[in-house]
Amino acid sequence: MANKEERAEQLLMELKEELQMLEHQNKERYKWSASTLLGVIALLIDKGVITPEEVEMYKTKAEMQTFHTQKD
Repeated sequence: MANKEERAEQLLMELKEELQMLEHQNKERYKWSASTLLGVIALLIDKGVITPEEVEMYKTKAEMQTFHTQKD
C-alpha cells in the first residue's frame, strides 16, 4: 500500500511541476491553477475514481498529443 501511495505522491509532484510551468507559459489560457488541478487529481485518487497508473497513462497520452500538435 505504501508503494502505491509513494507512486501517487511522486506523480502528483511531477504533475505539479509541469502545471506550474504551463501556468507561467500562458496564464490567461489556463483558468485553473496548478494547485487546484492537483487537488482534484488527488481527490479522485483518494476516492478510488482513478488510479495513479491511469493518471500516468492520461499524462503520457496528453504529452504525445502535445508533441504531435507542436510538430505539425
